[in-house]
Amino acid sequence: MRLFYQQKVIGKKSRKLQQIPFFIEEPVINLQDILIKLVSQQVQKYNEKMVDTPLHLYLTDQQLADAAQHGKIHFGEKKSDSFQPVDQAVSTMLQAFQDELFLVLHNEESLDSLNSPLTVQEDDVFTFIRLTMLAGRIW
Repeated sequence: MRLFYQQKVIGKKSRKLQQIPFFIEEPVINLQDILIKLVSQQVQKYNEKMVDTPLHLYLTDQQLADAAQHGKIHFGEKKSDSFQPVDQAVSTMLQAFQDELFLVLHNEESLDSLNSPLTVQEDDVFTFIRLTMLAGRIW
């Protein structure tokens, strides 16, 4: 089943969200299932990218022009050369959700519980909004 996710960080100036496809094969029961599958896929992609990174990086003229238009030119290099364990990433993500560090919307409906039953259909969109902590004291 093909689903989409999009990410938003509050306070960032980018207004247009890009829908990124991801695929799941097993039936989904709740939000926790979706999050675990998505994080597992992303960590696997991250770890594979480390192996696939060429020794000599270069940009074509078209890539350079596209990057300049977006205001950031980079070679796609990674900051860490170590493999990331999937179980640790899943644990961190679940803790972040419980600590309300990000919100999840399913087709623009807020999901508040990891264990609530979830009805997912082809091409549904999940939006992740990373919340930003305010500086200073609350009291």
